[in-house]
Amino acid sequence: MMTKWFISVLMAIFLCAPDCWAKVVRYELTATKGRVNLSGKKTVDWALMMNGGIPSPTLEFTEGDDAEIVVHNKLSEEVSVHWHGILLPPEMDGVAYVNTPPIMPGKSHIFRFKIRQHGTYWYHSHTMVQEQKGIYGALIIHPREKKIAYDKDVVVVLSDWSDEDANQIIKNLRKDGDYYLYKKDSMRSWLGAVQAGSLGSYLANEWTRMGGMDLSDVGYDAFLINGKRDSQLLQGAPGQKVRVRIINAAASSYFYVSLGQTPMKVISSDGVDIEPVLAKEILIGMAETYDILFQIPQGINTELRATVQDVTGYTSGWIGSGKKVAAPTKPMPDMYASMDHSGHGGMDHSTMDHSTMDHGAMDHAAMGHTPPKGTPKATVESLTVDGLKSPVKTAFSKDKPTYELKLVLGGDMERYVWHINGQAIHQDRNIVVREGDVVRFIFENDTMMHHPMHLHGHFFRVLNPHGDFSPLKHTVDVPPHGKRTIEFLANEPGEWMLHCHNLYHMKTGMGRVVKYSSFKPIPEVAKHQKHDPHLHDHVYFDGLVEVSTNHAQLGLRLSRTWDSLEVHMETREYDKPSHLEGDLFYRRWYSNFFNLILGVSRFAEYQESPNRGVVGVGYMLPMLVESTLLLDHKGALRLDLEKHFQWTKTVYTDFGVNFRQGAQAEFEATLMYGPAWEWAAGLMVTEDRVGLGAQYRF
Repeated sequence: MMTKWFISVLMAIFLCAPDCWAKVVRYELTATKGRVNLSGKKTVDWALMMNGGIPSPTLEFTEGDDAEIVVHNKLSEEVSVHWHGILLPPEMDGVAYVNTPPIMPGKSHIFRFKIRQHGTYWYHSHTMVQEQKGIYGALIIHPREKKIAYDKDVVVVLSDWSDEDANQIIKNLRKDGDYYLYKKDSMRSWLGAVQAGSLGSYLANEWTRMGGMDLSDVGYDAFLINGKRDSQLLQGAPGQKVRVRIINAAASSYFYVSLGQTPMKVISSDGVDIEPVLAKEILIGMAETYDILFQIPQGINTELRATVQDVTGYTSGWIGSGKKVAAPTKPMPDMYASMDHSGHGGMDHSTMDHSTMDHGAMDHAAMGHTPPKGTPKATVESLTVDGLKSPVKTAFSKDKPTYELKLVLGGDMERYVWHINGQAIHQDRNIVVREGDVVRFIFENDTMMHHPMHLHGHFFRVLNPHGDFSPLKHTVDVPPHGKRTIEFLANEPGEWMLHCHNLYHMKTGMGRVVKYSSFKPIPEVAKHQKHDPHLHDHVYFDGLVEVSTNHAQLGLRLSRTWDSLEVHMETREYDKPSHLEGDLFYRRWYSNFFNLILGVSRFAEYQESPNRGVVGVGYMLPMLVESTLLLDHKGALRLDLEKHFQWTKTVYTDFGVNFRQGAQAEFEATLMYGPAWEWAAGLMVTEDRVGLGAQYRF
């Protein structure tokens, strides 16, 4: 009897291993506010930190560990921490109000989860715009057995930094999506197009109602590696092999990454091993990670350079010692290039024949553990997801039921709203999936910007030219006017965010929640979900004041995703209050170009009945001409046409003409010098007078 009991105990111990003997690895993170000067230009007092630093501490685990991370909130606002790319229970994912409770001021929260993978990952706040303010850090998971030989780890956390509070950044973008063109010195103009020999492309873009190339939204003050603009990452010894773990923790910046003058040996993407590939540079989207192997040469200090995609700046880290060898300098992009995006790498993989694939079931817990094999032969100029190949088959069994959904990524850069399938997340929160299905999303980018799409709680196949060996990732770049198809096995029940990892795109609507039909959140989470900020259509404000010797106007606007309330008042006779005219409009937008209008207008020339109710439409015509057609309650028609001409980077004309039935046509034209978004000064011309004046936008 005793022998049988003893054998049973031994078997139980054997069967529970390694879980029964897993090591508990504990960290404590404390969120505080502090003063920093990361740009070298200005000290700010609103920076957010974990354990007093930016970036936050690097957390290290070994596959099979039990993670226990205590987050203490010493801020005056709530905070959250999302473990990006980590497979874990949904209530541990860290998205406040979606699958994890918010961490309130003065409170703490303990995250506990089993480490089921290895690779390079990271963590960041998923509350408001705290990620931009400094809450982000690396999370490194070592394999149980080291299968790739190297001597040193170097962690490279890329980020973008603004001395302007991120709360103000999002307000500025909602005032005007082109707000930061002035700061970045990337304003497109007629003179610039002529000098570039691209006037035809410039006019063609305007005819098709496109602006210029959009590579980034925000004008930053610095780009950082591990919180510094330039630093020595590692000296090491000649001949040492270094694993460089690159994490793009930027809020809204893609980076071109290169290492000295030689190709990089890329061995991993998003924490998952790939067949090694040589690349001169890697285009890394927000939230992506890439690992490279690098052998330190004798007497050489090699620059790792990350250049922001619009080439307005870069950050450097150095590996080795001795003579410095810089990475190549990226040329400035052509701001007047044709908006034909066929060359952006946006391959349409949605038409691939999946019936020919060998669909072995994919086990998340075991994925990516096969080490890269062989030595890459060809060198890629600029590596993207199309150049990645899994060392093992990733395809699913064709017998599994498949759910397919097209997700059109859309937005309006001018009003700065972003959405999926024409609806922001507050309008359509959930994508419901069934456990056990293969879920296939076809991303179709209908905008002129890159969108790094991230799915929480899962890895997905990115269908690329490697077919059955398509790579596994948690974040994928969808290029301008391009398509990407991803698919994953729905075997992680929960509610998981799917969103663009451009922080400002996500915060203005480009997201969904992938919800398993059979899943019910725990009560502690369920009580918070009705307060989810993602479900609120936030209101933003902007205005304009213009005063000149022959004209004055005031414009105010409250706007949400699809509607706005606008007040506009003007006069040409300062000494005659009766000549004050204006509009009070409610606009409901149905596309980037079309809106319906309901409101009240006052027109002094209609002496018997100057105040009139109006209905009408607004429409953006070719050549970016804004048109408004109104009918008032007296049956009179009104047509307004407006056009902006940017002659140089700082000189522009706003031209407007209005036709009212039964009244004389009027026009206004300016010739203004405007070195900044906020103010301009110059000439104001009407049909009867010329004046001098200035305007201020706020």
